[in-house]
Formats: sequence, structure tokens, C-alpha cells
Amino acid sequence: MQNGEGTPTAADNTKKAVPEEVTKHSFRLKVWRHLEANGLAMFPRPVYNRIPNFKGAPEAAAKLAELDIFKNANTVKVNPDKPQEPVRVLCLEQQKTLYVPVPRLQKGFLNRLELPEGETGPAAIRKAVSRNGMENYGKPIGIEDTVSLDLVVMGSVAVSKEGYRIGKGRGYGDLEFGLMMHMKAIKPNTVVATTVHDCQVFDTLPAELFGPHDVPIDIIVTPTQVISTQRMSQRPAGILWHLLSNRRLELMPILGQLREIEMLAGRACTLKEVDTDVEERAAQRPRRLRRRTRSHKSQSEGEGNTTEGEDGKGGGKARRGARRRNSHKSASKDKDAKDDKPRRPKRQRPDIDFSVKISNISPNTRVRDLKQALSERGVKPQNMVWKGFRGFCYLHFFKPSPQKGEGDSGASVSQESVLAALAQMSLGGSGGAAPGDEPRDDKPRLLCVEPAPPRHAVAAPEVH
Repeated sequence: MQNGEGTPTAADNTKKAVPEEVTKHSFRLKVWRHLEANGLAMFPRPVYNRIPNFKGAPEAAAKLAELDIFKNANTVKVNPDKPQEPVRVLCLEQQKTLYVPVPRLQKGFLNRLELPEGETGPAAIRKAVSRNGMENYGKPIGIEDTVSLDLVVMGSVAVSKEGYRIGKGRGYGDLEFGLMMHMKAIKPNTVVATTVHDCQVFDTLPAELFGPHDVPIDIIVTPTQVISTQRMSQRPAGILWHLLSNRRLELMPILGQLREIEMLAGRACTLKEVDTDVEERAAQRPRRLRRRTRSHKSQSEGEGNTTEGEDGKGGGKARRGARRRNSHKSASKDKDAKDDKPRRPKRQRPDIDFSVKISNISPNTRVRDLKQALSERGVKPQNMVWKGFRGFCYLHFFKPSPQKGEGDSGASVSQESVLAALAQMSLGGSGGAAPGDEPRDDKPRLLCVEPAPPRHAVAAPEVH
């Protein structure tokens, strides 16, 4: 496969070549660069840091549908990325039971896509397999539910004929597979396939790059060929906890739920102590800041050199620069004088008595919809942290205070009474629209209301 690199010049040949470090990411970059440089990338672009959508994805899906493994499969799990959208369409068209993972596992695990009764046409199917449709039409499936899969279709950045697979580097595909292994949804005869462009297929990939958590591929399908791999590695047996950190569990609550189940069963679930992902991101930020600082410094130095070298126009710049410096000095003196005055003590944040988390919120739900529903049930939190676009929010209730005549705003409220008042609360559908708005067609959702650990209140209370 070509990497989109130009032919080296004679001057380049005189230098000693520095060997490129061989990592999973180096192969990702080869594929991403090749797709972009050769006009093979499709929306969304650029394809960097994604499971790349490639030209010919519908043709690859159609070739997969011709195989017996697809024709005979009743239950199929397909990843939610754009290049596998044609596969999801074919599953619904052929009335297969289709499971799609929740993106990034942030608000659950699997959704079983179910078309509304009477809506089986192409337009309804296209809508159902879109990013919003997978959430609105999906029925949540948890790790304690019973699922048996005949076929698993994964997205890939690079694959080899030996069965090795490289994803986009976030570990979502491997974690989804480990969770499905825990559910016993993966059987020995469950086939794992991927649809990719021909340029994403390598004859071989270094075996030392892959570990026990990496999911091997059984069948590779491209727009032009079907490859049955040699599958040089074994499938993961489940979640490998020693490779995960606390941060990962905070980002993906389903992992924390599984860990609690495993620990209650007496199984070891020790997490790794060092979060290498956080360290890598932290190491990148100072470099970006230093580059910006250097650019400003070089620009300032360039202006200074120009001022010194010009007698006419430069003199005006020098005088303006001197005035600015003098103004900075006077401002600094004023600041020192102000510092001598006693400062007003900072207002203390109110103490939170208890918090409640509401999840499974539709992305179409507005904050005013939830406020109205809370008011109808007599629940009035002092502070609301709204994360509706991520499907959840927090309600904070402050400890009662006698100051400023607050009365009994929090004296008679308990966490138990709030949970009882919000039990079995649904939100969504046309009934959730405000007066004057057009009815929304998202179906009502049963909200999940649960206790949450107290957090610091942010800014002023949003709910009064």
C-alpha cells in the first residue's frame, strides 16, 4: 500500500535515514494518509482519529450480505460508525435482530434497533441507522440481559490477512467485545467480520503489537474481495481489568457496573494505578503552549529589530512602545496600591446535602422540559447541572440555612422523598414540547433516577 509520500531527492539520500517507529499508530497514519491523499475518504472528514468511511463501503456491505454467514445469521451486532451504516441497513431490510453499541459506552451498552410499527420503508430504515436514530429507536440492553449473537461486524482502521485488527486507538471495540464475552453473547461459532477498503488490508502486521485484549478478525470484506483470515491469536476471554484505570470506569459506567458484579462474585478486578492516557494528554498540552509562546516571542523580536533598523517610521513605533511600557508601570503601581486595601472575603459555596442523578434523557429533551416535569412532581432542587446532550443531569439539594430568610427550602426535603417523587417518571414525545413549539416525534423515555455522590455546586443555583 502506498503512503502518499513523494520520491526522495538526491539531497535526502545523502542523509542517514531515520527508521520509523513501528507502532499501531504508525499503521493508522499510513491508512488515514493514503485514504485522504488518494481521494478514497468519504464523510465525515478528515478521517484521522476515526474508523474511516471509505469509497465503496456500500459495495463491501453488499458483498458481505452475499455470504452464507450473513444470510444465516439471525442476530447481528454492528458498530455505530459511518462506514458500517450500509451493513446496518441490510440487517433491518432483511429483518434481522440488530444490536448496536452505545457510542463510547458513555450512556449504556447495547441498543436493539426496533422500527416503529408500520414503518418498514427505506426512509424509516435510513433514519433508524443514523446516529440519532440508533438512540431514538434503540431499546437499551444491559449486561445482565440474555443475548446470543451469530455475527459481529466491527469497524477497523487496518487489518491483516492473519486476522490482526487495528482500531482507532480508543479501545471501544475491544471493550465491547469483552463485555459481550461476559454476557456469553459470543459463542464459539460466532463469526467476527469487518468491512474495509482494499488499501486497509495488509498481508502481515507485527505480532508483537497485539495483546490478549485485541479482538481477531475471522473474515475481511472489501469492495472487491472476501478474505478468510488465518486468525493467529485467540479471542479475549472478557474484560482485562489490569489494563483499565479508574478514569476509564468513570467515563464508561457500564464497566463500573460489571466490576461490582465481578467483585461480589469474588473475582479479582484490580485496576492499573497509572493512567497513561491522562499522562499523554497532559504531556501534549505544554508543548502546544510553548509553541504559541515562541511564536509570539519571535513576532515581538521581529518588530523590535525592524524598529531599530528604521530611522523614520520606526521612531513612531518606538515612541508608542515606550508609552505602552510607561502605562504598564503606572498600572502596576496602582495595582500595588489597591493590594494594600483589605479584600472582601470570598462568598463560600453552599454545602450540598445530597444529590440525585437522572439519566436516559433523550438528546431532544430541553432543560425546560425537565424543569416543568420536576415542578409538577413538587421537586425543587437548588442547583441543576444539565448534561442533556450526554443523556443525564444532576440535581443538587443544599443543606438548610437560616440566613436571609430562606425558610424551610431544604429542611423537609430528603433524598428518599425526592427519589420517591421521581419514581417512574417519563419524559419525551410530543407532550414534552413547550407551548408554541412543534411537537417532537421522539418517544417518551423512562428516566433512571438514582442517588449520586455530592459534588461541588457550580455558580449560582439554576432552579428556584
